[in-house]
Formats: sequence, structure tokens, C-alpha cells
Amino acid sequence: MSSNINKYNFYDRSFRKNPESYKLLSFFIALFFCVFLTALPVDGLVDRASYLLYPESSPILLVKNISSGVLPLLVNEPLWLVINSLLSFVISPENIMRAIIAFSTFTTFYLVLKNTNRKYFYMVMLFLLLPLVLKNNLIHLRQGFGVAIFLIGWFSASNKVKYFFYVCAALIHSSFIIISLGLLGVGFLMHLKLSHGIRSILYVFVGVVVGVMGLYLAQFIGARQGAEYSNGASQSASGLGFIYWSFVFMLFVMQGKVFLRYNTQIIFFLILYLSTYFLLPVTARIFESVVLLVLLASLRFKVKYKRIFQLVFCLYFFLLWSLHLRQEGLGWFVS
Repeated sequence: MSSNINKYNFYDRSFRKNPESYKLLSFFIALFFCVFLTALPVDGLVDRASYLLYPESSPILLVKNISSGVLPLLVNEPLWLVINSLLSFVISPENIMRAIIAFSTFTTFYLVLKNTNRKYFYMVMLFLLLPLVLKNNLIHLRQGFGVAIFLIGWFSASNKVKYFFYVCAALIHSSFIIISLGLLGVGFLMHLKLSHGIRSILYVFVGVVVGVMGLYLAQFIGARQGAEYSNGASQSASGLGFIYWSFVFMLFVMQGKVFLRYNTQIIFFLILYLSTYFLLPVTARIFESVVLLVLLASLRFKVKYKRIFQLVFCLYFFLLWSLHLRQEGLGWFVS
């Protein structure tokens, strides 16, 4: 079997056989959401005020990080700062934000729709409109930008292009540092031809180490997350996410050895999330960067399990949206 890491990706090359009419439909749907989300009030959503400050503060932060050393520079999202700095010379902070939203939204919607079989259109639309996914183009704009860049690499057939965009994503949003290092580790383990059971044990071990030592390491190398979360900030760990994604993980395991081998990267993402859920405050943010890939991988479940997953996912989808509908401004809009 080829050692090429693409062979272990969930991505089904046969999806490229979608007719041109469907690709055109994907383009217009992506364009619609791009225009809709870009047209929302620039300062009408949570966290938008901080993004408006980046064009002015980015050069200062870059100089500060450079003076602190190579590691603090690399782990504090230098490409994000560079892009904001350069764009500030030609357009206003408001239009920089609009440009980032437009690019991220269009790229994410178009790549996902175009590269998945058209028979799953309605399910894929639900994936894209899941609050965990949609919020990256509403309030977590830096993460949404990183996701779009990462997806360009993920759907690329060239390893050189793939890893170039993985690195770019890691320099835009720090969650992709862990994700990219994880993908390299998964690729290495695949070369060793270890069994799924041994790989899973190693994934859990890595997850626990990351969960226990992650913040200490972030503080040591000067990453901004180390200071932010060491001051007591933490994610809201209600347990709902842990229960739902544990169930999803069980469905993955039930697909058999061949499926697990070809989707070992997705298994790694799930195990990393579940093993760090109660240990690392930022674990949800890391998982949200790749949650679309986990959802898309479910499209290749065996028919019986696919139906179970789709039913449970729809319940999860409507539960999350019902929780948002109960919040003032959906929990995203400034009231």
C-alpha cells in the first residue's frame, strides 16, 4: 500500500466526478453565504471590536514577538498579524474584517460542497450551518480564516501544497499547530504499520500529555493562550459535547479496520478532543478547527450506521440551535 498520507484521508477522489452544474450550484451557495455574512453589521457581533483593533496593533505585536525570540514569534500567529498589517495600508479596519469574512466563508462553503458527493447535499449544508462551524465566520474570525486556509490544503492532491497551507493555517491560528503536528505524527505511525489498537493508545497518551502540559508549555514558549487561560479562563464543559462525540467515536470504531485505517487522522482528532475534554481549557477550540472533517468522514459510514449518525446529528443540530435561540442575540450578536 502506498505510503502517501493522502491514502489515509477520508477524502474520496470519486467526489470530483460531481457534474459541472453541481459545482456551479456550490459556487452560488458559497457566494450567497459570503455576501450575507459579510453584509452583517461590522460591530454588531461579539468580539468584533477586538478584530477592528488588529490592523493598528499588529505591527506593534509583531515587533514585540520578534524581540521575544523565534518561538514566541511563531506561536503567536505571525501570518495573521502580517496580513492585518499589510492590508491596513490600503483598506480600513472595517473592510479588512469584511474581506476576511468573505474569503473564509466563501472558501469553506465552496470547498466542502464541491468536494463532497452531491447526494449528500442536504446533510453537508447542515454540517456547514452547525453553530460550532458557523460561528467561525461570525465571531471567531481568525479561526475561521485558519480553517479556510487549512481546507485548501486538505482538499489538495499535492503533498507540497497540502503542507504549505497547513503551515500557513498554523501561523494564522495556533490551534493548527497542534493539528499539524498531530497529522505529522499520525503519518509517521502509519509508516510504522502499527495496529489500530496501539495507535489509539498512543493517541490517548498524546492527548493526556497535551491536556496536562498544554498550558504550561504555552506559557513556557510565550504563546498568548498560556497567559489567557492560566488566569482562570476556561471553557464551559457541560459534558454534552463529550457525550455526543463519544457516541460518534463509537460509530467510527464500528466501521471496521479498513475504514479506521483510511480515516486514522479523523480518529486522532476525536481521541485528542475526548482525552483532553476535562483537562485542557482550549480543547473545544482545537476540535472546532477540524470538526467539519469529522462530520464529512461520517458520509462514508456503512449504510446502517450512517442513518444512525444522521438521525443523532439532526437531534444534536437542533439542540444546539435551540440553546442559541434562547440566548439574547443568539449568543453572538451584541444586544
